[in-house]
Amino acid sequence: MDAGGIQKRMNEIQSDASFASAFGKLISGRPGYKPVIESKQIIVRCTKCGKIMDDCQKFCDECGARVERLQNASK
Repeated sequence: MDAGGIQKRMNEIQSDASFASAFGKLISGRPGYKPVIESKQIIVRCTKCGKIMDDCQKFCDECGARVERLQNASK
């Protein structure tokens, strides 16, 4: 799964009320605690023309350059 797919899946999981309830109980020890879950937004820019694109695009709409994704070095 690519980085965009992983981010979309994490957003789906984190927006689920049952996940937030279980996570809140896990970190606080009490039911009903509502944690604030931050998500990192991925901004993808074309390396050739600088246009901001959706994270799922493979080619730039503006210039047609192939999108190069940086892989996480810690994997």
